[in-house]
Amino acid sequence: MALYYYVNKQSGYNDNHVVHAAGCPHLPDMDNRLFLGSFYHVNAAILQAKKYYAGAIGCENCCPLNHSDPQASQLSVALKHTPPSR
Repeated sequence: MALYYYVNKQSGYNDNHVVHAAGCPHLPDMDNRLFLGSFYHVNAAILQAKKYYAGAIGCENCCPLNHSDPQASQLSVALKHTPPSR
């Protein structure tokens, strides 16, 4: 089932913009979020968010990545809120 995803317009520490699924308790208010679209996998939502904010990462609460998925492991570092590689 596809979920609606949003990215926080305001950056957190390390200039990261956090991606949230609809219904997340940490979802920012309407003025501080950008609708990304409806996606079947969190990876697609994070990749979409990176088009707006290079430092986009997934919320640890609502956007956990499946570590058995090889594609997901490439983004797993982002969930630890570390700065992006340069």
